[in-house]
Amino acid sequence: MGAIALIRWLIACFAVSMLMKPVFDFRGLRLTDEGFSMSFGIGTAVSFFPVFWLCVITGCPFNTVTCRMGLILTSLCFGIIKLRKGSRKKVRMTVPERTAAERRRRFLTGFFVFAVLLTAAAYIKGFKPMIDYQTEQYMDFGFMKAMYRQQKLPPDDMWCTGERINYYYLGQAIAVWLCRISGVTPGYGYNLMLCTLFASLMMTVYTLVEAFLRAYRGMGRAGAYTGGAAAALMCALGGNGHWIIYGIVQQLYHKVRGTEPSKRYWFPESTVYIGNYPDIPDKGKHEFPSYTLILGDLHAHVCNMLFTIPLLAVLLDYALCETDGSDPYSPYESVNGHTGRGKKRMRDLTAQICSPHMILTGIMLGLFKGVNYWDFPIYYVVAGAVILFTDIKKEGISMSTLAKVLLKGAFILLLSAFIILPFTVNYVKPVSGIHFADGHSPLYKLIIIWFAHVIMASVLIIYIMTGRNGRKAGGTEGVMAALALCGLGLLLMPEIIYVKDIYGDAYQRYNTMFKLTFQGFILLSLSSGMCIGLLLDRGMTLVKNNKKTGSFMLIGSFVFCIWVLLLAGYTVWSVRAWFGNIFRTENRTGISAVSFIDNDRSFENERDAIEILNSDKDRELRIIEEAGNSYSPENRLSVFTGASTVSGWYVHEWVWHNDSEEVRERHKEVNNFYSCGYEDYCRALILKYDIDYIYVGPKVLEKYNVDPAGFSGLGEHVWESADGRYMLIRVFKD
Repeated sequence: MGAIALIRWLIACFAVSMLMKPVFDFRGLRLTDEGFSMSFGIGTAVSFFPVFWLCVITGCPFNTVTCRMGLILTSLCFGIIKLRKGSRKKVRMTVPERTAAERRRRFLTGFFVFAVLLTAAAYIKGFKPMIDYQTEQYMDFGFMKAMYRQQKLPPDDMWCTGERINYYYLGQAIAVWLCRISGVTPGYGYNLMLCTLFASLMMTVYTLVEAFLRAYRGMGRAGAYTGGAAAALMCALGGNGHWIIYGIVQQLYHKVRGTEPSKRYWFPESTVYIGNYPDIPDKGKHEFPSYTLILGDLHAHVCNMLFTIPLLAVLLDYALCETDGSDPYSPYESVNGHTGRGKKRMRDLTAQICSPHMILTGIMLGLFKGVNYWDFPIYYVVAGAVILFTDIKKEGISMSTLAKVLLKGAFILLLSAFIILPFTVNYVKPVSGIHFADGHSPLYKLIIIWFAHVIMASVLIIYIMTGRNGRKAGGTEGVMAALALCGLGLLLMPEIIYVKDIYGDAYQRYNTMFKLTFQGFILLSLSSGMCIGLLLDRGMTLVKNNKKTGSFMLIGSFVFCIWVLLLAGYTVWSVRAWFGNIFRTENRTGISAVSFIDNDRSFENERDAIEILNSDKDRELRIIEEAGNSYSPENRLSVFTGASTVSGWYVHEWVWHNDSEEVRERHKEVNNFYSCGYEDYCRALILKYDIDYIYVGPKVLEKYNVDPAGFSGLGEHVWESADGRYMLIRVFKD
């Protein structure tokens, strides 16, 4: 079954990318895979939105028919639009156009590489595919299971009966959308989505950096390929400097001295070094993609990686298309004495503001609000920086230029607000505020964590601003500097300000640092790859011309490449630590995230109850089980069936609804239901929440002094354990 699910999933990914390729034509970036990976991310976003709007506004079921028809109709619309526009181009590229046969070959090759990466990730994931309650996997899978079962958007909260999910759920909704298109259940879809994110991240980062570097006239293949590969390795496989210092240097030190380290390197330590080791009352989190993908969290910031790199590709394509044709690094040249998009060619203001680049930027940023809201302000600023640097280079610094940039920013902001309207009208944002940070990370810890990324990004900025490439910074170089500066800014911001949430005291900066530095890691990885590519290419050119500075550049690029390989070693070490020996195939259990339930002894008294609820045809089941604590093996029935329980993980519900009193009251009601012994009270609670099933399991007996007299006679006992202690009761309906 796992192999069949994988094949179906790959077919669905190919279909999305192929059908939605007409959505956007990259004019400046000549992507080596002819846009397969970028089209998959962009196409997923664009084709999901019509389904999302339809389901939210009309109540149309979020099922297989709706999802597949939405994809087909959306692709037909964009196909017709492209046919009507024809193949006209406003600019002529200085490099030969690819033939249709070559474009098809590259597109299929891109899919093949994507399939290999995804399959390799699925193979490794098969050594530990199960859902783990110690992180937020119960929440992530519960979201998917609830949407898959309920077939509606927005879905009901599986841990708060009668309420809708008040969190960023669109990332998991898109995973369910792919499940529907491919015909795969969430049990397989959860892990396949994680593997898809890895494969997509590797390919989009490589193709973006390689294509952007190749956009320079005279840029050799060696520099572009090396830069792209370095960026992909750092972004998708790399750890941070903590791994180099404590995972490599410290271990080698003890080995040389013949001593034993106090403990072996444990890979999660790289994400919580600030605030720990030694322990101080100012906790921080500095997560990065490889760690999250290995651990298996399909959380908001992870899902959005499918879209952040394609958005950057759209912005960098804009930078290349809008660069003055007189710039020798531009991929465009003058046509009949006029530049393709230069100053001499006046364009209508509306066409500039509502260009395909601006429209797609607005759509993608709007999606971010529902997938991972933190990424919206981050990439809105990044988009603004790219547009500002590009337009200033094209038209110079003037009030007119700044006014156009502001108008583009306003257009993007309004479009993003409109496109996500069905989400925001149903979402109550928790009250928060921006405050100055009371605590600050120790400088030596910041240096240890970020030295490699910061040094390479700083070298890139210095290289560009000082004209080490042989000329003053142009528009495209300015964009590279903007990306590096934005990445550095994201590392610095948590040291200055934080966004207040329910966590206080030692954890006040925790979430702010977590979300900002995650994206900072990605931007700095891109910048590092660009730095390596530029140094290598420029160094080779200078060496050929007998320039001594060329040797220093080559040495620098070589050292940076070594750093990249060392950072990528983090994944090799972590995979072995988390998944075990991946060459012993007998230890592999398959790709399903829920198959472990059949053999896990801790589920022996819940297995039958889960099967009964999953076989119930009612799409919106409501149950009562234990009111669970966060990061605990509680609320299993709601997680693995998609049914809605009265109250679930305490802290998570507190965060989502920004109301601890309501959560506390619901927990108290559940306690009273199981322990009071009064049938009238239990019947009233059942009517209040319209309960369909009552469950008494191991966790219920652990948490409460259960008196079944209050609820035992309120329904049919559809399952009981052999000793009669555990039971599932279907409530009688009048």
